Amino acid sequence: MLFRSSCWSMEHLTAHVKAQHGYSVDSRNFRDLLTIMSEFKPEERRKFLMFVTGAPSLPVGGFAGLKPPLTVVKKEAPPAPLTTDQFMPSVMTCANYLKLPAYSTVDSLRQKLELAMAEGQSAFLLS
Repeated sequence: MLFRSSCWSMEHLTAHVKAQHGYSVDSRNFRDLLTIMSEFKPEERRKFLMFVTGAPSLPVGGFAGLKPPLTVVKKEAPPAPLTTDQFMPSVMTCANYLKLPAYSTVDSLRQKLELAMAEGQSAFLLS
């Protein structure tokens, strides 16, 4: 149990979750995501993993064991007058790829991520 919790620490997440294509390790939205993930309770962890990877648990080694690694990229901004806060995160589970809009606040990010985790279970759509 202790090992599983350590896989959700900021240190482990920062070392093994990649930021690419519009995000860097210093991007506010990427850091906010890792903070939210580190605060997940066990049930939220399962929902997040199912949403992002299609599996309910991490492999041996935690996020370090994911092949390919969990990668977070910036989702393209919507055309005006829509805003990024009106869009949901999306995933490519086969690639452990999370497309995250550049939300205006951490609360907006948390709300959209929680909705995606709840409603996106078992929904495999092309994006």
